[in-house]
Amino acid sequence: MKWRKPQSLFAQLLLFLGLPLALLWGLSAFNSYVSALQAATQAYDRTLLSSARTVAERLTAHNGHLEASVPWIVLDSFELNMNDRLYYKVLDPDGRVISGYDDLPAMPPATSRTTLYPALAWFYHTRYRGQAIRVTRLLQPVNEGGVFGMAEIYVAETLQSRRLLAWNLLFSSLFTQGVLVLLALILVAWLLRRVLTPMRQLSAIMVRRDPALLTPLPELLPWSETRLLIVAFNRYIDRLRGMIARQARFSADASHQLKTPLAVLKTQVSVALASDDPQRWRESLLGMRATLDNTIQVTERLLLLSRLRQPEPGDERRFTRCDLAAIARTCCFSRLAMARSKEIDHGYEGEQQAVWVPGDDVLLGELCANLLDNALKYTPHGGEVTIRVTCDAQQAVLEVEDSGPGIDAGMVHQALQPFHRLENAAAHSGAGLGLALVRDIAAWHDTRPELLKSAALGGLLVRVRFALAATAGPSASGSDGSRHLNHSFSDRQG
Repeated sequence: MKWRKPQSLFAQLLLFLGLPLALLWGLSAFNSYVSALQAATQAYDRTLLSSARTVAERLTAHNGHLEASVPWIVLDSFELNMNDRLYYKVLDPDGRVISGYDDLPAMPPATSRTTLYPALAWFYHTRYRGQAIRVTRLLQPVNEGGVFGMAEIYVAETLQSRRLLAWNLLFSSLFTQGVLVLLALILVAWLLRRVLTPMRQLSAIMVRRDPALLTPLPELLPWSETRLLIVAFNRYIDRLRGMIARQARFSADASHQLKTPLAVLKTQVSVALASDDPQRWRESLLGMRATLDNTIQVTERLLLLSRLRQPEPGDERRFTRCDLAAIARTCCFSRLAMARSKEIDHGYEGEQQAVWVPGDDVLLGELCANLLDNALKYTPHGGEVTIRVTCDAQQAVLEVEDSGPGIDAGMVHQALQPFHRLENAAAHSGAGLGLALVRDIAAWHDTRPELLKSAALGGLLVRVRFALAATAGPSASGSDGSRHLNHSFSDRQG
């Protein structure tokens, strides 16, 4: 993939702001030029009309002939301080030229009369002697000396002064508006540099930052809009730190828990290989099977611990409606053989109908299994273990009660930690993961386990409360399972 140089945000913002400002500047200048040209045209048209009226005032009639006495001094007064040339032409009512320039162009037929002045006047543009000129045509009524009708007075001038005035106004507009545009761009550039300086500092910190450093970023962006970026980065760092901590914890736990079983397996294999006695081989194989079973159980629980964590906002947990009573009965039935081996009175009590709760049925089954395994492991021979599910209008309650040694109130927190085994558990094998899994699975379901003293059996009572599902599901067909369980219990108790 071809590498492309990243574009500058500073340049992009300046270009984004500069181009519209330059375009508006050009449009404003063009509008100013058009407006100035119209203003100059109107001002000079007024002068042209005044010149035509001055000529009209000097018309005289003698013996049926119209005469125009226009001294050059009059025209010179109109040309004073001007860069243009003046031309005029006077026609009598019969259309004969009686004074001025005979070849001055006539008015085009489609020219409309001006409404700006109370006079019979027309204005138009044309060319004369290779130059563009502006012409006014004025009709002057004559009724004296035997002359009757309308005399026509044409006065024209070149356009240099008009254009010069328009260009002066345009230059003034360009200069003042250009200064404003330049000042706006300077202020925008200063503001952008001020805004981007903290971001450059933050970028420099990130470039020099040690990859293993997961401390929060400093508050370098002072504005409320940009501060959200720091908050998002710090939250991401927190999540990353938690994920790395969980991975490190899982690696350490797996290393700690799997090292010993692997060493035992190696020893058992060595013992078997060093002996020619088939009985010794059988004993080694049985020991290896027990070690492998324990290793598989520890590995499964380690993997489950690595997947579970404290739920956070935004986590996607795909819950379904689970029958808690059916899950508890199934787990109880699956532990009958283990209970019989220790002659433990093991049974299920509570709801026989479905108790619907939102959750993950696999995780809820693992929670029940860990509670029962823990209770059956620490309950002595001839003891009692009971699992029950009860419910009311607001919640469902899962309880596992045993007649074992129990847990002191001061050791409850330690008992819920992984790989922490209490003093009364020293005689039992295990990794100390059962109650830790129960805690994490309960947290995944927005609840927590309660470790209490059993008033009825004297051992440990573990209670977990669950919210009921929003709507009732179909009745569970758990009556057959209950009969099987009761039948099994009666066989064991009899």
